Amino acid sequence: MIDLSKIKEHLSDSSRKLADLTANMVFDEPSLVMPLLEVAWEDEYPWCQRASRVLWICNEKYPELLQPHLSKIIRNLAGQKSESVRRNFLKLFVDHDFRLKEKDSSMLMDLCFDYLNGSFSVGVKAYSMVVLYKLTKGIPEIQRELYEIIESQIDEASAGFKSQGMKIMKKITSDLR
Repeated sequence: MIDLSKIKEHLSDSSRKLADLTANMVFDEPSLVMPLLEVAWEDEYPWCQRASRVLWICNEKYPELLQPHLSKIIRNLAGQKSESVRRNFLKLFVDHDFRLKEKDSSMLMDLCFDYLNGSFSVGVKAYSMVVLYKLTKGIPEIQRELYEIIESQIDEASAGFKSQGMKIMKKITSDLR
């Protein structure tokens, strides 16, 4: 068992250089994925944010490292308090088309709808839109619901929300033709 305090020591600052170095350690030693996940789930700032960022960097190069942990990631995303951790974990699903079990896909879809309808950061909402679009592709009735939710919020939304929302609405319109 790897001592979590050792992981936290290695996340001593938030530089991209250190995050990349830590990600390279994970590539060499995949057993570090679980301790990093545990640190991310502790909701202890700044360690949770830094650990989730390293996992996102790992996902950029080697998404197969996280595939065995997706069910746990989705379950823990539901109780996550940190916006940055939430954003980093959602980005995993934005950047890669994972094979998800039906139960995990449904849970992730519910979470993303909650994020989209709730008072969450623009980043969380924007990533939720993309994840929802990817999960609902080929399910017209849910795509329509996604379209309506985005449309209902877009007039009062930030520039980032509007930009992402317009892209998703355009894709949905194209899909439903």
